[in-house]
Amino acid sequence: MSRDKRPNNGLKTIQKLAHTRVVAALTCVNTLCPDLSASGKRLMVNQILTLSDGKDRSIPRTQITEAQVTEMVWRNMQCIYHKCPLLVFGKQLADELNEFFREDE
Repeated sequence: MSRDKRPNNGLKTIQKLAHTRVVAALTCVNTLCPDLSASGKRLMVNQILTLSDGKDRSIPRTQITEAQVTEMVWRNMQCIYHKCPLLVFGKQLADELNEFFREDE
């Protein structure tokens, strides 16, 4: 004889917990972003539920590229001579900037 006469008792508990989590996430999104579109709210609720599944989901750190560094330098430089060459070590500068702004792990 089985211990529980209702065979889906565990499944109902999981469904109830999932429903509670969805309602909590939706309530949070409605409170924080009341003017957000329905599709935006759906996306945000899905992201909250994904984050709340207990796994470590750290956001990847944005890295500056060699081309971005070179473009920033070129846009913000001025030479007093008419034909002044500029040598930029973009990769090294990008590495230095990324290291400077690296979050301590």
